[in-house]
Parts: sequence; structure tokens; C-alpha cells
Amino acid sequence: MDRTTAATRLHLIAAGERLFAERGINGVSVREIAAEAGQRNTNAVRYHFGAKEDLVGAIFEHRMAPINARRTGLIESHDLEGRARDPYAVAEAFTLPMAELLREGGAPSWYLRFCVQATYTVSPDAVVMQPAQLGERPHTQGLLVLYRRAMELTAGLPDTIRAQRWHHFCSFVVHALADRELRTSVGRAAHLDNPPADRGPGGGTMPLDLFVADLVDTATALLTAPARSWTLRSATAGATPLGRTI
Repeated sequence: MDRTTAATRLHLIAAGERLFAERGINGVSVREIAAEAGQRNTNAVRYHFGAKEDLVGAIFEHRMAPINARRTGLIESHDLEGRARDPYAVAEAFTLPMAELLREGGAPSWYLRFCVQATYTVSPDAVVMQPAQLGERPHTQGLLVLYRRAMELTAGLPDTIRAQRWHHFCSFVVHALADRELRTSVGRAAHLDNPPADRGPGGGTMPLDLFVADLVDTATALLTAPARSWTLRSATAGATPLGRTI
């Protein structure tokens, strides 16, 4: 691939990511993406990627490659520290590589909101891939390691609950980071010295590091929370109507 083609693809990926994040996958046409990327050829997306869904996949791969590299580096560091079975280490390795996109002083980020939009309009598995898919692509190898460790940490629970815990864990972190990303972008657009994302419920500030630390703690709790006896019985004998739990 020559430099011009590579540069054009990157422009289209960046434009698609931002527009998809702001307006949703179905709210943007490939012609609009081409125009936003400065392409005179309105069929540039189809020429370089194929269908709109192929561009969505290219955005994931473009972003997930460096995220995976950072994630596998954290996993290796945690292993050297003897934290391979530490649930907080699992949560950190999942969360930190994405949270670093939100660092103050860095370029504005749209990827986390793009992830949420892709989940709702392209595939329910866009954010939380099925376990069988995790080993299929190089940029998901870190996720595969974390999934296996999450399954070890929840080994005492029924398989259906273990799978649901992983889904809750991943979805919670991505949605929380996407919300932070949105609030930060609103603050930047309004030229505020103290953007809404930095305000806690009491009106005080919550720096990004504290926000992420609390997010890791909460995600760990989601993954490792004890299951009630009713939940365990329902998982093994068939669920009772929901009203029985309220």
C-alpha cells in the first residue's frame, strides 16, 4: 500500500469514527464520510473499504491494535508482580488502555462513543465479543487472556452467570468511559476551564486518574460480587418470574 492510499484510509477512518460517534452508524452516509475526509470521490469509502460495515471493522482494528499492545504489556507487568489472579489487575488491564485516550492535553477522542454506537446499530457483540471470536484476530489477544482470567476468578459460579458477569464487566467500563468522553468533549466545545466531566456529584472536581481508579474498583466488584442463593438456584433450575426477586 503506497503512502497516499494509506493516508487516505486514515483520513476516512478518522472521519468515520467521529461522525459515527456523534450521530450513530445509521445516521451517517458513506458520502458524508468521504466529504468530511476531504475526498472528492464520494465513493471513496467503498473503494478503500467496501460497505459501511467494513469501515466500522477497520476503525475497530485501527484503534484496537495499539490498545491491545498496551493491554498485553500491562498483563505481562502484572504477571511479573505476581498479580495474575488479582481481579483488580484484570480490571486495570481492561480499562486503562481505553481510559488513556481521554488524557488531558491529548487529541480529542471519539472512539469510546463510537464503540457504544456500533454496539447498538451494527452488532450487539461489537463491544463485548463472543469468547470464540477473541482468538481470531491479533488485536484481541489481550482480551482473550483477560476473559480466561475472568472465568477463573468466577469459577465457583454457574457458567451462565460467569458469561453474564463478563458481559456486565465489559459493557459497564466502555459505557462509563464513553460518557466521560462525551462530557469532556462538551466541555472542550464550550471552552470551559472546568468541563462537566470533571465535576463530581457534590460539585467538586474528579480528576481523570481518580475517575479511572473508581471505575476499576466498581468493575472489579461487578465481576467478583457474590451471588445470592436465589440467583444460584435460578441459574441451575430455571429462572423464577422476575417479580419473585423484587
